[in-house]
Amino acid sequence: MSWIGIKKAINRAGTQVMLKTGHIEQTIDKQYEFEEKRYKTLETNSIKLQKQLRNYLECLKLMTNSQINVSEALSSFYGVADAATASADATAVDSVDTHKVKSEEVKFNSLCQEYHHTLLKLNSECISNFETPYNQTILNSIARFNSYYIEINEAIKKRNNKQLDYDAMKNKLKKLIEKPQVDSTFDQRLVEINQETNDAEKLYLELNDQLKSELPKLVSLRVGYFDPSFEAFVKLQAKFFNDSFEVLNGLQGKLDARTRQDYISGKLDKRIDEVLDKMRALEL
Repeated sequence: MSWIGIKKAINRAGTQVMLKTGHIEQTIDKQYEFEEKRYKTLETNSIKLQKQLRNYLECLKLMTNSQINVSEALSSFYGVADAATASADATAVDSVDTHKVKSEEVKFNSLCQEYHHTLLKLNSECISNFETPYNQTILNSIARFNSYYIEINEAIKKRNNKQLDYDAMKNKLKKLIEKPQVDSTFDQRLVEINQETNDAEKLYLELNDQLKSELPKLVSLRVGYFDPSFEAFVKLQAKFFNDSFEVLNGLQGKLDARTRQDYISGKLDKRIDEVLDKMRALEL
């Protein structure tokens, strides 16, 4: 920052203090304040929306990765015992159910491996088909919209600085008029200060009027701009979960028919309790 810039910053800081303490009359534009408040609300909400949309994608990827981790653990769980160990464990259970337990173990082992393979496919295909259009139609779109805030905020900052300059010059002119000096240069100084005040007012009003005109336009554009992205978001969600359902639904027909029937009739809990009782009866 140049020396002139530093000097202006110091003067503006002093003007702000005097405004807060009531020593300087502040220029107020209610219409501008209203439009700036609406703009700030839009900025806060759209930046929050961008953050939440990024989080949604990350959470979706975490969910599918967690599914893979669970399926991998299940696949290992059902495949840890070799045939000899399975046979030895089975002899400790009632001999009537030995063949049934061993056959179900083979079925579940095969199904869990297939489930793991299915989730790997789901992660590689469904997430890939979701992430690319999600970035293109949603994340990139809102990021582009939010990028304009930097330029607009700079214009608002510049407008506020010009307002401080104008208020400071008004105060300076007011003091000069209220306490005239018997000096040969007084009239000349009065003309110069009056001209500087008019110039400061012109710069302030130019930026103030421009923002009063442009900020409402930006706020009104939000619906038309975000509508296509919202529609794409809903459609991509529907496609992802429909694709996931189709992939996982293919496993339903391969589930043990008895297990499905027992689940429907409410007997599955009883079967689980029976298995737990047999485990407690093991002499280990």
